[in-house]
Amino acid sequence: MKFRITAFALAAIMMITMGLAGCGSNSPSQPPSSEQSSGVQAKSTVTDELGREVTIPENPQKILALTSAAMQALFNIGITPVGKVDDYKVTEEGMALPSVGTASSVNIEAVYTLQPDFIIASSRSHAALKEELEQSGAAVYYFDPDKVGDIPVVEVTAYIGKLLNKEDVAEQYVQSVYTAANELKGKIASKTDIKTGIVIQDGDTIVAAQNASSYGSMLTLLGIDNIVPDNLPNATKSSFVPFDVETIIASNPDLVFIMTSSKDAENNKAILKKFKSDSQWAALDAAKKNQLLILPFSVNPNRSTPEMMVKATAEAVLKTAK
Repeated sequence: MKFRITAFALAAIMMITMGLAGCGSNSPSQPPSSEQSSGVQAKSTVTDELGREVTIPENPQKILALTSAAMQALFNIGITPVGKVDDYKVTEEGMALPSVGTASSVNIEAVYTLQPDFIIASSRSHAALKEELEQSGAAVYYFDPDKVGDIPVVEVTAYIGKLLNKEDVAEQYVQSVYTAANELKGKIASKTDIKTGIVIQDGDTIVAAQNASSYGSMLTLLGIDNIVPDNLPNATKSSFVPFDVETIIASNPDLVFIMTSSKDAENNKAILKKFKSDSQWAALDAAKKNQLLILPFSVNPNRSTPEMMVKATAEAVLKTAK
């Protein structure tokens, strides 16, 4: 009797063991996921701005951002990305990273070579690359620059910090930028009479920066009302929108910044002279008060951090104070 019970128990144990082994194995046609193979535990699934469910690794080691602003946001929260977009010209460290092309023309083969485990892409620029980016094996999250916050160039850091469980350091950074901006805002209010402004781009036709753009944001941060209204028709995906001279003349802004494509001093001096020599522009109060200015070349999210941008903008404004 004792022998039969022992044999029966042994058989049962063998069956249970085989069953457990079968449950734990992977079919050859279904390789283990990156989380299973690496032992990395996953965060809760989130929904990105394309409506996709994305599972973000808890502690991704190789993060790739496909816009300059998102790259800098990673640096702001203490994370060095695995690669760069060539648009990025802010830090030497970032510029030395391996390239994956530009934000508008991503080199997919270069992305595959870097083997990222998490990719941050723009729904505005990279939606068409969804399948190719997913084939890299990385988790791919699409963000919409229009939904990052009221001041996207600053708040993108908080947005990405939340994704990567770096909320505290991201919030500290964002608050430091706002604190610095408020101090400069106070100086402008006390030393100038500038209340309204506009940032235009030099070219064959006049285009102006919207509030949510990096350039328009500088006015907002410094307490200057942008005369370009929000939500212009067919303008939701543009940093700059067509804005005719007649409308600018009628609004008569206190400050006009001209954005140029070069930091060549002589070239910019010639551009400014061209505007001031035009009777329409010369009639503006901004021209009469020496507040028709070239926007410093460093005021560019591909070339400066947000705090550097707002500081350079404020310094240019304050130089007009008597």
